[in-house]
Amino acid sequence: MIGDEGDHFDLDEDKLRTCPFFVNQDGTLGSNATKLLANLAEARHRALWRIIVALSIRHVGPTAAQALAREFRSVDAIAAASVEQLAAVDGVAARIAESVKEWFAVDWHRDIVAKWRAAGVVLAEEGADDGPRPLEGLTVVVTGSLAGFSRDEATEAIQAGGGKVTGSVSKKTSFVVVGDNPGSKYDKAVSSKVPVLDEAGFRVLLDAGPDAAREVATVGGGEEAAIAEVSEE
Repeated sequence: MIGDEGDHFDLDEDKLRTCPFFVNQDGTLGSNATKLLANLAEARHRALWRIIVALSIRHVGPTAAQALAREFRSVDAIAAASVEQLAAVDGVAARIAESVKEWFAVDWHRDIVAKWRAAGVVLAEEGADDGPRPLEGLTVVVTGSLAGFSRDEATEAIQAGGGKVTGSVSKKTSFVVVGDNPGSKYDKAVSSKVPVLDEAGFRVLLDAGPDAAREVATVGGGEEAAIAEVSEE
């Protein structure tokens, strides 16, 4: 049923009925078939950066994929970009840019993208240009376990608002969101006087924006003077 990666999303009930593994003795589709079809339906609408990762482009992991998705907003735009344009994206080095161009230069790679598009896979950020992007220009680090968000959900919520998610704390970090058992990233945020948000503060950031979030953030143990200093910077 599957000749290459491009054929996954073409699977449907009729095709699965041709394989005994997916069919019950009475001829009906088994639970494994219905689960597979449900998962494929969900995967057609995954975030763009996940689609980019799924293409298995050499050197392109989640961090680079998120940067590419944030900058170009679609697979077509990424494919059309020059090496120089790709390499200019924050988080995408020259080696990654060259690897991306080499991948899209291969005929059967482009065929995979075409098959996925024909099968209804969304290859662009849905609603990317609709509504405000209150987190535009912010860099956020998420550490520890949040009760109301998985790590992926927190990442996608930040990106949906136009923000950037990174894995390390630096002077460029706008906020550090801290859950249970945060580890050394929290310590780094405190020592660097970066605004720290708990989960309630994170929801303020998402719902009301960075100015409101700074009002509820703590910095370097919670000193208000430090918060003001960071806000002014």
